[in-house]
Amino acid sequence: MAGTTLRAKLTWFALTSSSVDVSDRSLTMQTLEQKPDTKRPVIVRAATSLFAERGIDGTSMRDIAEAAGVREAAIYRHFAGKDDLAREIFLSWYSWYCKKLEDIVSGSGGTLDKLREIVRHEFSAVTEHSEAFVYFCENESRFVRSLPPEIVSGRRVFTAFIKAGQARGEVFAGSPELLADMLSGALCAVALTWLRTGRRKKLNTQLEEVVRGCWHMIST
Repeated sequence: MAGTTLRAKLTWFALTSSSVDVSDRSLTMQTLEQKPDTKRPVIVRAATSLFAERGIDGTSMRDIAEAAGVREAAIYRHFAGKDDLAREIFLSWYSWYCKKLEDIVSGSGGTLDKLREIVRHEFSAVTEHSEAFVYFCENESRFVRSLPPEIVSGRRVFTAFIKAGQARGEVFAGSPELLADMLSGALCAVALTWLRTGRRKKLNTQLEEVVRGCWHMIST
């Protein structure tokens, strides 16, 4: 996922149209799975929801404690502070998303087949992890410049996908970075518009239509 300016604008539209609820399906990545017998998972769920709805700066530790049904002191047993909590949630989600994306791009199959799997992955992310998806979109630019070395950025993965397609002669010879941003931005737009319009239609029913549109945008 790249194109953070576009994401920020689209996220604003998504958030102004519907509230984000805490749900058991909202986040299943590493941060949530750590210490499952403690208050940590419910704190992470509550924080993810509030960060997505109000933004990091608009959310206090007291807000998180109230939403999680814990005392504020309980949060500090697991996290050094709000910034630490926000960063851990982002990195956990971002690592999960980018690893899945990297597996697709480095796997077997042609460019079109990989594009279909990329779209499927994006749709899965927004439908199964809606709160985390919105939070990630709104805060990518905040954290992506200081990623740990073991996490490959989504933009690099999308760029690698474009370059491989160009080497095959299947993607037109434009700027790989620009094409990566265009593709990522288009997928983000579809996902967040689906959230904004109240999820009136199952997103997977539009998969092939979105694949065709994205293919038309990048192919020779």
